[in-house]
Amino acid sequence: MTALGADSVPGSDGRDDQHLVPDPEELRLALRSPELPLPAALTALEAAQRVSDLIRAERPREAVAVASHGTRLPGTDRDRAQLAEARLSAVLVPREVPAVERGHVPRLRALPEPVDPAPAAGEWVAAIDRAGAPLLAEAVAAVLLERGILTPPPAGPGPRGGRRRAAPRELPADLLAVVRLLDLPAAPAVEPLVRSRALRETLAAADRLEAAQDPELPTLLEDPRPLLQVRLAQALEEAGRREAAVTPALDALEALEHQAVEQGEHPDPRRLAVAAHAVLARALAATRPLVAVDHALQALDALEGVDDPPLRVGLATDLLNALVAADLTDHAAYAADRLLSLQRSLRQDGQRLAPLLAVATQRVRTGRDRAAREVLEEVAPLARAQRDRRASMEAARLAAVMADRAGDGPATLRHLRRTAADARWLADDLATPSTARGPLLRAELEAHALILRRALDLGEFAHARAAARAVERRTRPDGGRLLLPAALLWDHRVDARVGEVIAHGEDLGRRHRDGQGLPDRAEQEAAELLAAAEEAIALAPGGHRERARYWEAYLIERHAALLAGRGRHAAALSAARRAHDAWQRQDADPEDLERSAALVEDLSRYRSGGRRRA
Repeated sequence: MTALGADSVPGSDGRDDQHLVPDPEELRLALRSPELPLPAALTALEAAQRVSDLIRAERPREAVAVASHGTRLPGTDRDRAQLAEARLSAVLVPREVPAVERGHVPRLRALPEPVDPAPAAGEWVAAIDRAGAPLLAEAVAAVLLERGILTPPPAGPGPRGGRRRAAPRELPADLLAVVRLLDLPAAPAVEPLVRSRALRETLAAADRLEAAQDPELPTLLEDPRPLLQVRLAQALEEAGRREAAVTPALDALEALEHQAVEQGEHPDPRRLAVAAHAVLARALAATRPLVAVDHALQALDALEGVDDPPLRVGLATDLLNALVAADLTDHAAYAADRLLSLQRSLRQDGQRLAPLLAVATQRVRTGRDRAAREVLEEVAPLARAQRDRRASMEAARLAAVMADRAGDGPATLRHLRRTAADARWLADDLATPSTARGPLLRAELEAHALILRRALDLGEFAHARAAARAVERRTRPDGGRLLLPAALLWDHRVDARVGEVIAHGEDLGRRHRDGQGLPDRAEQEAAELLAAAEEAIALAPGGHRERARYWEAYLIERHAALLAGRGRHAAALSAARRAHDAWQRQDADPEDLERSAALVEDLSRYRSGGRRRA
């Protein structure tokens, strides 16, 4: 019986990236906490950046206060337009009170009064107009009207003279397309693949706007392409296309570097460079882990003087994952200890799951099972409280690895069943992006394959057959749109059917050895299961005939051993000879040939009046 394991992670040999291994001091500086309190903002642009940081740190009230103070600070009209945009974003942040506060008994509190965003929206539009981009101001106002943030002016005659207001001019379609895809508030939720296609089209529109822009009367206050490229990279990553996300993230960094050369260094309220480095740290962790480490460190270095715990902890989590992928054991151990400390600064329990799981993964990887178990004991109640099935699945997978390593078979089965159940729930959830369903189905099938193997080892034949039937249900050919390659589904289906043949046969053999009678139809059921397995093997996809021959020989050999186990030695010897012949007709491993030859010799000796080897 063979169990399908996870594919080995692809990656380069790392020889070209060895110069990127960080020294301990660099790691220590990147993972230190910010020095608080932060100095006060001195310009309107610095205030805009501080407001954006406070919004990401989930402190909208402070963000509004800083924005109000920033209006009295020096700055250009363009800086004030960015401040007004940041202030509107802060005003629109939901003001819900969390239902459960960590460390406290939940209590009822009055919700704060909602804030009317219209005045802040109007100030932003006016600030854009004052900055010298009246056409952009009209486009922003139009989009804010679409989203219900601004209210349309009342229709009717103008004051005294009875003249009506002039009809609004038609705005360029490319300008509206760009404005709709910028970080405007109340943007509608869109599936990531759909959003990525819209962003590509909008980037083309931004190129056309840039080519047609009049330097004397600019259409845009700043080049929107770095922002659109970062959002495209994030959308592709969210859609599960991490390799595709690399190019737009690198394009964004290149554009930002070009801007810095032309315009000089200045604050970046949106932290676009940090966001691009973060995407690259995650996207490259599997294939170029040392490059991913470098990007994570660059992003963390840019957070000096930034009090944004969710962003800092998220980047530290990305760094730890990249260090683990790069097999930098000592670096990863230090990063895990620091991350365990940093995650305590998070206000929301749900945000603590990813860093805790990263720490647990690092400790399991290095064999520190006791330390990993302590972290997972913290993860389990958090995942239940947050109803986070993905975190629950990952925690159960790690727990299964540790239980298997400790030789605790029942616990291994329990954790693997939890892994499979969570993976199935996520794969079937309508909220799961279509690109994420395939990997989740694969995780479910691999968990069931391991359950089947471990249950056979433990003699838990009912659990083994249940796992085989679960795989059968999820891999049947008429199961709808394929989420995984047909060859992989076929291999899982054959694995399950062969496993059920073995589970049923081993159960009958145990009954025979214990002197129990076999159930009615036991032999008929064994024949039916064997025929079903042979039928599945015969349906091998094109190009997999060699794999099918392996399964044929393996199935016949195991069937021979099962027949011998319940006393049918003549039939067993015939099957063993056919199995040995099948192994010889293919490019079999020497181990397979030796094992099948030994089975034939053993059964022949028994038929000649000797005893079978134990």
